[in-house]
Amino acid sequence: MCSKFIKLILPLPCFFEIALPSDEEPNVFRATAAPQTIACPICAGATVCHDRVLRRFRHGYAWHIGVLWIELFVPRQRCKDCGCTFTFDYGLGLLHSSTEAFRLEITKRCHGRSIAEVAREYKLPYTTVERWFYTYAPNQLVEEEAQHICVDEFALRKGHNYATSVLNAATGRILAIVPHRDQDTIETVLKKVTGKVQTVISDFAPAMVGAIQAVYPTAIHVLDRFHLVQFFTAAQQRRRRYLGEAKKQHKARFIDRCLARKPDELTEEERLFVQQWLLEDFHTKHIYEALNHMRYVLKATTKGQASRRLGDWLTRYQFHDCGVVAKIAKTVVLRKEAMIDTIQSHLSNGIMEGTNNKIKLIKRRGFGYRNDAHLFLRLQLETGH
Repeated sequence: MCSKFIKLILPLPCFFEIALPSDEEPNVFRATAAPQTIACPICAGATVCHDRVLRRFRHGYAWHIGVLWIELFVPRQRCKDCGCTFTFDYGLGLLHSSTEAFRLEITKRCHGRSIAEVAREYKLPYTTVERWFYTYAPNQLVEEEAQHICVDEFALRKGHNYATSVLNAATGRILAIVPHRDQDTIETVLKKVTGKVQTVISDFAPAMVGAIQAVYPTAIHVLDRFHLVQFFTAAQQRRRRYLGEAKKQHKARFIDRCLARKPDELTEEERLFVQQWLLEDFHTKHIYEALNHMRYVLKATTKGQASRRLGDWLTRYQFHDCGVVAKIAKTVVLRKEAMIDTIQSHLSNGIMEGTNNKIKLIKRRGFGYRNDAHLFLRLQLETGH
């Protein structure tokens, strides 16, 4: 029974016999291999053992015990035909003082955690764990096909360097990442996606629209509702700052929050405040009305209803006296067909925005990354479910 338990925590080939550890070294297990016929790796000829060295290798980990070691004789073989000499490792991937199974397990432990934290827990050098992680982690990437994808940019260094990523809207896994955010870059990252893409979700950036039309001309282009609403809320905030009425920061935030929320979510007191603010300024009033009218448009359930409501909104605001509203209406006119698809679709870019927030946390946890390829690998491993 004890030997079966040892084989479970120390997975070794069946031809190994594992002895119980001693009281002095409870984490060291002696492994003895059955006699084998070892062929030459070059000519497949017969070989003879001319030397054996007793060595120890990390092979597992157990709570309250620590790292588990195996002790075995590593043979040095010589080929009778070609004279080649080599070390036979029994298929364990022996390297320095660890087996491949142990290195793979440490690599898995790094998922969702910092390399430094894992190195401290297992009492290993940081550089060793880092080397193992970036050696074995690329082989653990899962290639999957996607039908609905999200594409967006994120900052490597805010205001300086950016990258573009594509995410599977169904699983939340990042499928591909490419540095920069111009149209050629977006086309490159979209071409890396495998599968029959039916829907692409993005923001209103012209580079995004051009790249999506070039790579997936038949796919449905869904625009992100969050960015559409953000056009209005950002305009409200700029207008309130321009008026300069709220000198205290907490007062300005309260005004912005009330003007950005839906009217039915406000308290009676907040509704009175909003009515006063709307009477104070012409632009604030019309931005607020245009925002709530757009929210009504986004509630349409059929294509005919969406087209009719959007047409009414454009008729009212396309040539409005308020320049900000007219500018937003101009953006909507250029994306009218995509807007109708957006109103009908249940998909959004929310999962992508959440992933962008997770990217910020990963960068902060790693105190920045000097190597962008290592950051992209970490992001692809730690997203999705």
